[in-house]
Order: sequence, then structure tokens, then C-alpha cells
Amino acid sequence: MRLFKELVTLLILCVAAISIYQNIQTWTQPVGFKLNLYLYQINPELELYQVILLSALGGFIVGLALMLKPYFKTRRLLKRERQEKKQAQEEFTLRLARVESHAQAPTPAPAGHTNQVAETEAQEAAEKEEE
Repeated sequence: MRLFKELVTLLILCVAAISIYQNIQTWTQPVGFKLNLYLYQINPELELYQVILLSALGGFIVGLALMLKPYFKTRRLLKRERQEKKQAQEEFTLRLARVESHAQAPTPAPAGHTNQVAETEAQEAAEKEEE
């Protein structure tokens, strides 16, 4: 199978080379055209193969730019989401630490009153710590 692929590739390259060789006079024929950019106008005279290569290169660059635009947009959105997730995780950790610190410190009862709820919570917290 590998030999077959190499033979087919060689055959295609030979056909392309023969086509270019037969049309070498056409490819090297000078072509005059006007490039008008409204601010700047030039009248270059290039050979046909140069014009074709320049237009192919321009099309490749435009296509690559259009293809990569969504890629960079997606990367930017993912980066923003990661930052938001990290920030939310830090806020959650901070709130959890605050809740734990408030649960460990019993609230003092006002003078003359018994705070049965605070005592029960303190006992439950002490039992959890022992486990």
C-alpha cells in the first residue's frame, strides 16, 4: 500500500511538472494591471506566475485570519470563565472559613438571660470536633 501511495504521488507530481513545462511561456508572460487603493495607485507589470502566487498568498492569509478569529475568541472566553471560577472558589472558601469561625465562637448571652440555642449549638460543634 505504501508503494502504491508513493507511485501515485510521483505520477501526480510528474503530470504537474509536465503541465508547467509545457506552459512556461504563458507563465512568464508579463501582465500589466492597475492596483487602485484610492489613496495610492500603482501600475505594476508582473509575470503571470507572480500574480497567481500573490493572489494565492493573499487568499491564504485572509482565510487563515478568518479561521483563527473564532479560535482566539473561544480562548479569551475560556480564560475569563476560569478567572471567574477561581474567584468564586476563593469567595466560597472565605465564606466557609467565616461560617466555621462564627460557629466555633459561642455568642455570649445577655445579662440575666439564658441562651439555650447558643448552648446547644456550642455542644454540637464540640461533638463534631471530637469526631
